[in-house]
Amino acid sequence: MELKKINESIYYLENVRETDRPVLGYVVGENFSIMIDCGNSKSHLDAFIKSLDDHNLPRPKYALITHWHWDHTFGMHAFEGETVVSSATNEVLKRLKAWKWDEESVVKRLETKEEIEFAYNCMKKEYDTFDKISVSTGSIIFEDSLTLDLGGITCQILKVGGPHEADSCAVYVKEAEVLFAGDAHSGDYYHGEGKIDPIKMKEYVEFLTTLSFTTYIPGHDAPMSKEQIIHVLSRFCEVK
Repeated sequence: MELKKINESIYYLENVRETDRPVLGYVVGENFSIMIDCGNSKSHLDAFIKSLDDHNLPRPKYALITHWHWDHTFGMHAFEGETVVSSATNEVLKRLKAWKWDEESVVKRLETKEEIEFAYNCMKKEYDTFDKISVSTGSIIFEDSLTLDLGGITCQILKVGGPHEADSCAVYVKEAEVLFAGDAHSGDYYHGEGKIDPIKMKEYVEFLTTLSFTTYIPGHDAPMSKEQIIHVLSRFCEVK
């Protein structure tokens, strides 16, 4: 898990497949910096902050959350700044916050399909016990988009939907033409057993086509160019 540099203003911490730790993004401006997603635990967030400290980079003032899934949000409670979430994401986080987090309760949610086995297994690897899980809601709520001027560079968080989750958001760094996409293009694992809805994918690809970016950073993989990601995703747009 290494902090990778895109340019002087943009970095990301690599994902870890074993415990489903996603990419954590970072953008630094003249006035303040932000991070993208808070990771799947306090330990994950702490590793990210340590990597920033090791590179003498300022700690982020805001964390922009791409969607509600545990691996992107369960580090929120440990973040010292403000967390920025869409209203759709916040509504789900309210529900998760009210849940009991212990082995018995999580197993029951597996039986009712409220939780999925993959997430359960990764949580077991990330946490010693489920009762160490703490869910937080956002401190700054937006509807469809929100723009932050970091000083010399702007970040826009956009609710984009897509086949993964209805609340999926992407973070667009206009000046650098970089898009942090979260998991927006992935399959629907909580409602569709990982399947990809071709109509939702087509709408998402159309969004990517109209946006001016050169680097696409997904939540669980290495960066790609605009041409590469559109080529890869276009095959999932056809109704079979």
